[in-house]
Amino acid sequence: MQSYTEGYVTAFPYTYGYYPEMNPIRSVFPILRKGFAVPRFRRALELGFGEGVSINIHAAAGNIEWAGTDFNATQTSFARDLAEASEARVNLYNDSFAEFAARDDLGEFDFIGIHGIMSWINHENQMHLAKIIEKNLAVGGVLYNSYNTFPGWAPMIPMRDILSLYSEKLGNSDLLQGINDALAFAQKLVDLDGLYTRQQPVIKARLEGMQKHDHVYLAHEYFNKNWDTISFARMAELLAPAKMDYVCQANYLELVDILNLSREQIEFLATIRDVVLKESVRDFLMGAQFRRDYWVKGARKLSAIDRDDALRRQSFALTCRRDSVELTAKGVRSVVNLNADVYNPVLDIFADNQPHAIGETEEKLREKNVSLSQILEVVSILAGKGSLAPAQEYDGKIQRHCQSLNEHIELLARAENTMNYLACPLTGGGVSVSRFDQLFLLALKNGLRKPGQWAKFAWDQLCRTRQKLVIDGKTLETDEENLAELQKRAESFERDRLAILRLAGIAK
Repeated sequence: MQSYTEGYVTAFPYTYGYYPEMNPIRSVFPILRKGFAVPRFRRALELGFGEGVSINIHAAAGNIEWAGTDFNATQTSFARDLAEASEARVNLYNDSFAEFAARDDLGEFDFIGIHGIMSWINHENQMHLAKIIEKNLAVGGVLYNSYNTFPGWAPMIPMRDILSLYSEKLGNSDLLQGINDALAFAQKLVDLDGLYTRQQPVIKARLEGMQKHDHVYLAHEYFNKNWDTISFARMAELLAPAKMDYVCQANYLELVDILNLSREQIEFLATIRDVVLKESVRDFLMGAQFRRDYWVKGARKLSAIDRDDALRRQSFALTCRRDSVELTAKGVRSVVNLNADVYNPVLDIFADNQPHAIGETEEKLREKNVSLSQILEVVSILAGKGSLAPAQEYDGKIQRHCQSLNEHIELLARAENTMNYLACPLTGGGVSVSRFDQLFLLALKNGLRKPGQWAKFAWDQLCRTRQKLVIDGKTLETDEENLAELQKRAESFERDRLAILRLAGIAK
């Protein structure tokens, strides 16, 4: 009888990651930029939600009813605890994809999100996911789908197969030790300088990077029984019965061709009309390793007027201090210096960390001769860098859901470094907040107002679990050393982060 895990690693919980592309609010801008209509998002679905970080943050921080499924009961239990804490509208199932595809009580969704799952399941389960999309995604609805792809993964496929074989044939019963053994074996193999290693020098660098990765991540990424690298053409074929049209990349930086392609490459791509061929060639030119795609069921083109009007209504907010934004952007090809004469006026408008519509920005910059197309590029790049984020109007209900979920996450931070994101009512998504910053926020909620008090509060939590700070690989042994480091971090938090988190609706 086949195990219910179907070869998926379940010995360790999946990482507590947050994926902003799963936020329906974030999908609106890139889809509109490509000139396609976007639905009103009322109901959303996440397939394979892992620990439930993204789905619970998005349910708490938005006005969308969420549902999701994950076959791992332990992960589902943790995710349900988060949902109970927030009291947001989210239904979390513990069904396999086959069971979920067979349900007739789900109705239609305006957004479906799948992060990485297609690469870690067998073909049968890929077909179940495609069936769910066909059956449950509303006409006009958006699909976010990310997956390992060619040609970036091509050189590593033989190495991944060797790692998996070693683990299967000679691996330690302790999976993490088995991963160490497999990596050591792979390193010996690479050091032998075989012909394939010389033909594919990227393998050495990739293996070196793997040695630095968290081994729980490696267990899920490399050591599942099923591991599939999927070309864009094959993904398009898989989604064709669901009537899906590819629209654009979800990564905002990839919306700006000049960051990733040469002029000659851009011109060459412009000659290709077929979408599947064009995206396949683009992946080849960029050496794509991981795709993040937005698809629409029955994509509908907007007129140029309707597109621009819809884009002008989109609001964004600065998510960091104005003076911390560097005028550079890193694309596939190189680091690009950004035009200060265009970027600084835009940043000055957003410097108050409040929402500003693109149309409002356009009006304010009309005398400076900054065009709508320039503003759209600025927004794409700054949002891709994480300096800007789509913003929404929110009410007290969303604020309460976020506060309840965030306090639950902050309480978890007393014992361990579990989740490094909090729900943000301003953006309808997650904001990165470190464990110690979460403890400082918790100290504030306990009535402590000064950095020294926050540092003492955080140190008391570490002492309860016999933990100490580690700096550059060295453990700080004394109370004085730990308190001094926490004091430094608390002062930095007060100076650099607290005001931003207050404006975002996260801190009081």
